[in-house]
Amino acid sequence: MTYTISLEPGELDLRQCVSCGQVFLWRETAPYLWLGVDGEAWFRVQVTPDGLNVESNVPSERFRRLFNLDVDQAEQEAAIRAAAPELEPYIARFPGLRLMRPSCPVETLCCFLCTPNNHLRRIMPMARALQAYGDPIGEVEGVVLRRFPEIEAVASIPEHELRAKGFGYRARSIPLTAARVAERGGRQWLTSLRAKPYAEAFEALIALPGVGPKLADCIALFALHKTEAVPVDTHLWQAATRLYFPEWRGAAITESRYRAVGDLFRAKFGPLAGIAHHYLFYDNMRNAGRSQTSGTMGRKERIDSSGS
Repeated sequence: MTYTISLEPGELDLRQCVSCGQVFLWRETAPYLWLGVDGEAWFRVQVTPDGLNVESNVPSERFRRLFNLDVDQAEQEAAIRAAAPELEPYIARFPGLRLMRPSCPVETLCCFLCTPNNHLRRIMPMARALQAYGDPIGEVEGVVLRRFPEIEAVASIPEHELRAKGFGYRARSIPLTAARVAERGGRQWLTSLRAKPYAEAFEALIALPGVGPKLADCIALFALHKTEAVPVDTHLWQAATRLYFPEWRGAAITESRYRAVGDLFRAKFGPLAGIAHHYLFYDNMRNAGRSQTSGTMGRKERIDSSGS
């Protein structure tokens, strides 16, 4: 089916949203033409001056939910500005940057298991390598599109196969974590965490092998839609110490400092904490890309160097 999504100026910047480290299964196949998967849904999106022309196997409501288009972005931005005027330039710099709501918690969990000590140019091929174990859901432009495999299927991937695909130590850790999730009830267990309070969901996630505080908060924010979650990676740490904790500039992220940053954001922004964090994260990631021309950061846009 095809449909048009009309947009006001600054309402949605598709490129920013799908390439800033919150989803990993989208790609630009031609200028202003994007192909992406979300659970069992696929989208072929042509960006135009007036909005988006979408071809998909699901109705427009699903696209709107994925990109939070029924949320008043201007109202959220105004609330963040009121709580922290110092964030005004960050919000103004990235019109149309929205926090997405991926539908499949298994997909989001497993993709984020690829992120510790990694960068986007390596994470995206790894996410697609895992996606290749899933069932086909359509074919577009000669590309067979697949939904992400269930957690039990990820748990059963042989380590040597993932090592051959360049996963390194994650070739063992990803199936191991997937197996522990499967033991707890798999997709149903993950989905049930969406109904739990943030603190309870965080503790459940951090109990999984290989999941530290930063990764637990990433999963809570993007898979469980807990907007109180504040992932404190290198980028947010640099921004937070520049704005709020100057005494810690240049210092390491300790467990107590990690909690202090998250608690400050939750105290200032409440349920908008994860959204406020995203402006600072993205700005710092972009600045890191512009200021470095070589090494493991640079335009590779490293999204985690603190580990989990």
